[in-house]
Amino acid sequence: MDVLRPEDVMALFGVGSSSVDCAGLKLTLAEVFRISGHGRLGVDVRELPRYEVVNAEDGWFYLEPGPYLAKYSEYVRIPNGYIGLAIQRSSLLRMGVSLYTAVWDPGYEGRGSGLLVVHNPKGVWLEKGVQIAQLVMIKMTGKTSMLYRGAYFRET
Repeated sequence: MDVLRPEDVMALFGVGSSSVDCAGLKLTLAEVFRISGHGRLGVDVRELPRYEVVNAEDGWFYLEPGPYLAKYSEYVRIPNGYIGLAIQRSSLLRMGVSLYTAVWDPGYEGRGSGLLVVHNPKGVWLEKGVQIAQLVMIKMTGKTSMLYRGAYFRET
């Protein structure tokens, strides 16, 4: 398994050094949604819950304890032959916040999201545009014919 260096990530995505961290592409906070309904997932059914927009006050989101959907600012295209793993910043951990993510499959493109869970009983303030994760890129053993074209393809 080869993990790409920041220099390789810059070349892969055509971005400058301000868009990468020590081990991946910076993912920054664009939008936050409170999860306000139930979801349902079965073999032939996918029903996402209702979401309520959390408005930023003077560019800051105040998040009380609980689960949120965090939308990233960056629109990303994962090339064939690579996967991405979004890993949260350690500063979030130190504040009592977790960011859960999934594999970014080859062929995925869009503005992804993660499950942000505030465990801190006092809540947390997050500034719009702050880096909350880095997308670490892993090179596969080769290109694949199984490119992602699922429900979240080209999400914005």
